[in-house]
Amino acid sequence: MSYIVGFGEIMLRLSSIDNERLFQSSKLNATFGGVEANICVLASIFGLKSRYVTALPNNTIGKKVEELLLSHGVDTSAISWEGKRLGIYFVDPGNNYRSSNVIYDREYSSISQALIEDFDWDKVFKDASYFHISGVTPAISKTAADLTLYAVKEAKKRNVKVSCDINHRKKLWKYGKKIEDVMPEIVKYSDIVFANEYDAIKILGIESDIDVDSDISDKDYITIMDQLINKYSLETVITTKRETIDSNHNNISALLYNNKNIYKSKKYYIKNIIDRIGTGDSFAAGILSGIHLFDNYQDILEFAAASFCIKHSIPGDWNLTTKDEVINLMKSENGLDVKR
Repeated sequence: MSYIVGFGEIMLRLSSIDNERLFQSSKLNATFGGVEANICVLASIFGLKSRYVTALPNNTIGKKVEELLLSHGVDTSAISWEGKRLGIYFVDPGNNYRSSNVIYDREYSSISQALIEDFDWDKVFKDASYFHISGVTPAISKTAADLTLYAVKEAKKRNVKVSCDINHRKKLWKYGKKIEDVMPEIVKYSDIVFANEYDAIKILGIESDIDVDSDISDKDYITIMDQLINKYSLETVITTKRETIDSNHNNISALLYNNKNIYKSKKYYIKNIIDRIGTGDSFAAGILSGIHLFDNYQDILEFAAASFCIKHSIPGDWNLTTKDEVINLMKSENGLDVKR
């Protein structure tokens, strides 16, 4: 079995407990997470081989990160032990009509200063089938952006398919470049892109008069995605759809567009969200894992959407579900009976 390889930054996550405001009390919950690590952990949980590639400080914190990744079966052999610190992010969780807020402390982290020569690229791509990156890593520094572009070029040289999630984080682009200056060149080397209509027009340069700040029809979505696929020679474009009622109540679904065919997942109505962070990563992991588990796009999309849904009920970045749990939800009307 080939590997799903993720490349990016894993961070220490510090969040308040029991719906408190951040630092309302002296206690914070400490876990780890980051887009590509979240995907690798879940792919491994689903029974696939995954390899996570990053740069970590060679200290107690970095070693704990590796220990936890290994405990979930993730291959850590291509990690570069360079740099002095792990990035941190703080979560002030929302509730009802109070939005969640994320505060980043990532400057001068190991991966933000990592260099091309810090990695053994043959080891990174050994037996790889998919290489997943996101717009988060290029956002943290010019060095990280250059490193990400080099990595996707190396993947294509080795005939490894590239999966790219646009994942716009407005708070991170501080080094003089905007996301629209960087991501189009990276997407040129991608096969699968996770992007919505806003990403296509505002970031990836698709020309359209369609108002992407409002709900659009399937016909308009297809028009935009046809242009996106043609412009960047993509294989598949995928996106999640989210209706936000309040911080606890979201309605979610997903779309996949491939070879002029549009696939829609069923819709889930989630009224008691435990944690939204990492839900999109669970969806991406569901797609990359589903490609290996199913032989048709509808099942791949439904598996990913069910994974996406379940993560809303689990605190922390990592979706500690099971393949059977996800399949049960994707195939059932409600999936809520007690399993005896």
